[in-house]
Amino acid sequence: MHKQRRNLSLAVLRGEVYAIGGCDGRLDHKTAERYECKTNQWSWIAPMNSQRCNASAAVLNDKIYIAGASNGYDSFNSVEVYDPDTNRWTYVAPMHSERAGHSCIVFRGSLYVLGGHNRTSCQLSTEKYDPAEDTWTEIRDMNVPGTNFNAEVIDDTLFFIGGCYDGVEIYNDEKKKWFVSWFVSSGLYNHKLLLSKSTRM
Repeated sequence: MHKQRRNLSLAVLRGEVYAIGGCDGRLDHKTAERYECKTNQWSWIAPMNSQRCNASAAVLNDKIYIAGASNGYDSFNSVEVYDPDTNRWTYVAPMHSERAGHSCIVFRGSLYVLGGHNRTSCQLSTEKYDPAEDTWTEIRDMNVPGTNFNAEVIDDTLFFIGGCYDGVEIYNDEKKKWFVSWFVSSGLYNHKLLLSKSTRM
């Protein structure tokens, strides 16, 4: 990459990898860059409007959404969206809660933001964003607060895994409720998930 980054956000859009924000131990970044696999080259894209370290990003409707962040002390509730056709970042409606170390995931046409932490505590709260209405709706809290964890959708089911916690929670969209599903062998923190095409639940 052109810049050293940790606690950055990653997204894959149109077969290209986007590295967004993060920090280098001294400064939080609002810069972003894109990797093209065919040419094995990184190139700059437009910077965000805000510096974002420990935020989370996801792709919805062919655009990249990035939510929240931390400056090492305060957490933020602002959200931006990147349009690759115009190479511009635009603010959208802010979340209800300030958070960092959370997880963004697209589920049934909405952007879900799960857990994370603010200045005082880890979060149980979850909310979802409707891009057509530019509105956030709070949904049922998780059973256990989580930060620096991962979420994934498998077979139209939303999973929450880890975050200093050895459990796995599943969100039931019909009942609008989280359920503890099973436990892993040890707590997970700052881990990553990779979904294989052969995954079966």
